[in-house]
Amino acid sequence: MSDSTNNTQRPSRLRKQLILPAEHGSWSWLLVPFLVGTAVSKTANLPVLLVLVGGLAAFLLRQPATVWLKARQGRGRRSDEPLALRLLLLLGGVVLLCGVGLLVYGRIVMIWLLLPFAALLLAYTQVAQSRQTTRTLQMELIGAAGLALMAPAAMLAALGQSYPAVWLVWGLMAAQNVLGVFYVRQRIADTHERPFNRQPLLWSHVAGLVVVVGTAVAGLIPWLAVLPFVGFLLRAVWTVQQPRPIGNIKQFGFQEVGVELLSGALIAAAYLV
Repeated sequence: MSDSTNNTQRPSRLRKQLILPAEHGSWSWLLVPFLVGTAVSKTANLPVLLVLVGGLAAFLLRQPATVWLKARQGRGRRSDEPLALRLLLLLGGVVLLCGVGLLVYGRIVMIWLLLPFAALLLAYTQVAQSRQTTRTLQMELIGAAGLALMAPAAMLAALGQSYPAVWLVWGLMAAQNVLGVFYVRQRIADTHERPFNRQPLLWSHVAGLVVVVGTAVAGLIPWLAVLPFVGFLLRAVWTVQQPRPIGNIKQFGFQEVGVELLSGALIAAAYLV
């Protein structure tokens, strides 16, 4: 009997590949917007906690769902299918319970989040159907903007009402996440010495700064919130000049988390001072 047959018939056990996403940096794209939204709302109550638990459960859903679908299609270990399905149902149940809890607490206003979420999900699905891989630039950009919805979710849950800052903070966090995608992909391409068009990195950062500055000029966001995007552009300019391979991938990952946290702290401080 071949090794591949043994792998598919061997009883499955819980391991990180069944539940943890492969894109480790995506944790900061989820948690930093949540922290910023909570800080800007100046409230940490039970509905906010439900958003955190439900958001984490929804975030973790994708990995067991992917494993389950691959097993069903014969592209993965069939022995993983039952456990992946149980994880899928467990996490889905947590998301459902958190959603019901928010409704019980009268957070009906959070239904508005379904509009951007549905639009992003539709775009993600259309790209996924036309590609053979889940790691395309378009899908990562959509996912990064979607994870930033944790910011408005925390703010809506905190106070139970909508106001302009809710959606402006989402825009800032989505822009931060999206620019992070461009930067990380460029650095990874440099590390593996792959040909990569460097212009999107530069012009995406220029466009991001122009939009944020314009929003500040219009008086819609505080000026301090512009500062992180100035730093992002300077980093992009440094990166496009020549290949910048990553020396230590783990250290690079921690550095990116630190950059996300610092940027998020500046944006939160902009609304608090």
